[in-house]
Amino acid sequence: MPTSQSSKRGGSPRLLVTIGDPAGIGPEVTLKTLAVFRGTNPVAVIGDLTLLRNLARSLHISIRWDRFQWIDMGPLTSGRAAFAYLMEAVRRIRAGEADALVTAPVSKEAIARTGVSFIGHTEFLAEKFHRKTTMMFVTGKFRVSLLTTHHSIRNIARHLSKAETVRVLNDTFEFVRRDLGIARPRLALASLNPHAGENGMFGDEEKKILLPAVRAFKKAAGPLPVDTLMKQAAAGLYDAVVAVYHDQALIPVKLLGWDQAVNVTLGLPFVRTSPVHGTAFDIAGKGKADPRSMRAAVALALQLAGNRKQC
Repeated sequence: MPTSQSSKRGGSPRLLVTIGDPAGIGPEVTLKTLAVFRGTNPVAVIGDLTLLRNLARSLHISIRWDRFQWIDMGPLTSGRAAFAYLMEAVRRIRAGEADALVTAPVSKEAIARTGVSFIGHTEFLAEKFHRKTTMMFVTGKFRVSLLTTHHSIRNIARHLSKAETVRVLNDTFEFVRRDLGIARPRLALASLNPHAGENGMFGDEEKKILLPAVRAFKKAAGPLPVDTLMKQAAAGLYDAVVAVYHDQALIPVKLLGWDQAVNVTLGLPFVRTSPVHGTAFDIAGKGKADPRSMRAAVALALQLAGNRKQC
């Protein structure tokens, strides 16, 4: 059974953090984030406490250990540890112990090698909480959500539907309106094909699926050629964009502000964020990991959870 060290603290919202794959940079960016944390919010960290203490010592990271709650899961191998941390997070959220969750990066391959079917955090949490979710990325005022997530390029079109497009448009619109407090969000949908299909010359998904969805939703522009749309969104013309597939969103996000970018899961009964980088096994434990995306993920999680409590 996991053990914990904690002390009672007032204030809200309550934050839960998983350190991700213990062989990756998740433990390092978590420690570097906590080292500069100045909030009064209760923060609980799920991971291997011995590993964290040893890592902090070797990298000379100063931590106020009594400031945080440490949920020690003990030593486990890479994929098994990452999955165990997630399961413990789910258990605690279901028990009402946290308002927001920040997840450090995991290796999908390492988890899959343990025999667990795992596509990603977003899909995992959607299944555990029986919700349809939307993946969004935020860097500064540039916000983009995904119509499809982890699919090969050749299979994207078969995963599109009018109903799902309307749902993601609505999730995105409501997030910007409710959680960010923008009363009349300016929203746009990207096209799948070059030149938005050029009236069917380069594909008919725009005519058959995306445009009917926009007309049904009535509160978004599009589908628009993605190259022009992303430039306009970066300039502030739109409050959020819905991209059709993964790299449509991630390329501009990482060009515009990779170090401050955050992944947000829309549609869950709690706030969930994460940094946008991966496990970076090659630099793990060397003190080279950049913690800014993790720090941004913690800051945004607390901001969003605080906004929800005020509603």
